[in-house]
Amino acid sequence: MVQKETLREKLLQWEGLLSEYSLPAWEAFPALPLYMDQVVFLLNQYLTLLPEQAEQKQVTPAMINNYVKLKIIPPPIKKRYGRAHLAYLIIVCVCKQTMNTSDIRKLIPLSLSEDAVREVYEDFIRAFQEIQRYFRQEVRKAVRPVFSEENEPVTHLLFRTAATANLTTLLTEEILQLDDGKTPTQEQKP
Repeated sequence: MVQKETLREKLLQWEGLLSEYSLPAWEAFPALPLYMDQVVFLLNQYLTLLPEQAEQKQVTPAMINNYVKLKIIPPPIKKRYGRAHLAYLIIVCVCKQTMNTSDIRKLIPLSLSEDAVREVYEDFIRAFQEIQRYFRQEVRKAVRPVFSEENEPVTHLLFRTAATANLTTLLTEEILQLDDGKTPTQEQKP
């Protein structure tokens, strides 16, 4: 089983990484359209949280081409991708961990204007930052018993994190099933 000192070091590292990590603001995206290799490079920088992930590609050209074919993101314009494409891709890459592609398509339909994509992306970033702060607090709270006099076993922490992931995924699925065909962006508009 995991040694408590190793776990302590890893959790402190994780908390530090979570404190430093952020998804890019819309304004941080390059103003000029990018070619595929530039998009892949940027997305892999944006989406890499853990140093161990730096060598692994989070995003590949094949994935992006697949998202275009499946009509999850708009096609490039003259083989170039703009800010809206980057926003779509970041949302897709983060959400695909818990959602299927047809549900993601409902969240950000292809018919949105660039201004609407920007609004959706900025809302996504705010939500991500809220959950990131909450998650850091929960990590601190969950590990206290492991390192306190209570001397709770590490397996209890593993069970808690697995249960949290499971219930969060179930909640996401339940909310998506409530969708009556309207996307959240359509609901916001009068």
